[in-house]
Amino acid sequence: MTLAAGLLVSACSSSDSGSGGPSTAAAGSTSATGSGSVAAPSTSASPTKPATKPVHIKLLNSDGSDYGVGMPVIAFFSKKIKDGKPLQAATTVTVDGKPAKGAWYFEYSSANKGYPIEGHFRLENYWPAHSKIHVGIPAKGVSAGTGLSYDDSLTLDFTTHDRIISTVDDSTHRMTVTDDGKEYGTFPVSLGASDTPTARGTKVIMEKGRSICMRGPGYYECGVKYTQRLTYGGEYLHSAPWNISNIDNGRDSSNGCTNLLPADAQKLYGFLGIGDVVIYPNANGPAMTLGAGYGDWNVNWSSWLTGGLVSTT
Repeated sequence: MTLAAGLLVSACSSSDSGSGGPSTAAAGSTSATGSGSVAAPSTSASPTKPATKPVHIKLLNSDGSDYGVGMPVIAFFSKKIKDGKPLQAATTVTVDGKPAKGAWYFEYSSANKGYPIEGHFRLENYWPAHSKIHVGIPAKGVSAGTGLSYDDSLTLDFTTHDRIISTVDDSTHRMTVTDDGKEYGTFPVSLGASDTPTARGTKVIMEKGRSICMRGPGYYECGVKYTQRLTYGGEYLHSAPWNISNIDNGRDSSNGCTNLLPADAQKLYGFLGIGDVVIYPNANGPAMTLGAGYGDWNVNWSSWLTGGLVSTT
């Protein structure tokens, strides 16, 4: 998988208006002895372990953030690690102070220069709502495979808000939003036209409020309001005042985005948050993948437990 760098290119838009130094670990030494009870001369060189190259880890997530229940923990690795088992064994997660089982899944990445591998960490199911999450990654000195070891340890503390799940049904052209299991509202939408389809599957809100330009048949609009990004390629929830007729009449005509009536887009912008889940069970486009965005929930748990690019088993 190759991720688009820095949330840059938009399928619905023609442009977006915003868009440790190397070291080696010290080699250990051991005492050497000869056969029987004769000690090796004190001048003998002690055997040393080969020096390892450092692998630095940095997190996308921020301490103290509040996320929706679908938000994965995302880490970037400065080298292609060769073995994910030691990191998997070292990583711990608690939910409201109680241990929970999570797992890493790795893919190639181009999101950050110099960090070729991206790892996502999640539970089998969404995070519990209204919870305090602590993730411990005591990786410093842990092997990343032959000749590699991590040079830092990290922790992450965040909270989750309501369990907000949206379902966008392309057969009814309606987006239904639930809040902790209760319906919050249903909103008319226009999805991608046949030649610019909307991906089907489970997506997660990645960022909010980027000023973007949208281009499509008969229109070119900049300063589009109430944008909520769903994919690196540029699928958004957003206000589409130029497309009200198609939204009202249930016609798919967008460039892949989910077009909303202006008042609905404003309402949902104020209600939805980063990490909230948006499901497209029957959209007319290709299947959503992990690399297309925060597509973690499109990978089943048994596959997730393999570690993906880097084995964790």
